[in-house]
Amino acid sequence: MALLLAVGVFSFALAATEYTVGGKIVYEARSPIGAFKGENPAVSGTLVWDAQTREASGRICVDLTAWDSGEPLRDKHTRTMFETDTYPEGCFELAGVRAGAAPDEIVLLGNLTLHGLTRPLELPGKFREEGGKLYFEGYFETKITDWEMKRPSMMGLKVKDLVKVWVYGEGVAR
Repeated sequence: MALLLAVGVFSFALAATEYTVGGKIVYEARSPIGAFKGENPAVSGTLVWDAQTREASGRICVDLTAWDSGEPLRDKHTRTMFETDTYPEGCFELAGVRAGAAPDEIVLLGNLTLHGLTRPLELPGKFREEGGKLYFEGYFETKITDWEMKRPSMMGLKVKDLVKVWVYGEGVAR
């Protein structure tokens, strides 16, 4: 599910730059009668990136009340699943990066906190620096039950446990 990412900065060398992060999270879930997607543009955070050493850290969060699947009842079930009254956001604590298979690929390393639980997450994706901005597009899969959440159901048909998650982020230098 959602992943995601807000403010907490660690300093590196003088070459490190602090970035304000925004973006969106997209999920795809399945039920016995088909697949559906939802989007959440309420991503915010701060990260520090050192382009010379390729070191990074930061905190990026997503407001879990802001899901939009185009179906208000589905979005209500999503908020109920996340228990947003108790756990209103999901946050990713970025601890570092690892090179990916191609020059434009990296793996973000850190911990995802969701529904009161914190688990390690390696988030592979494409990365680029352009015009003083950072761009990241990543993907991972997770299970609803791994976060001790109940799978939503409608008319007795439960959403499948496995959910696909895409992460789109943009960092603007401060």
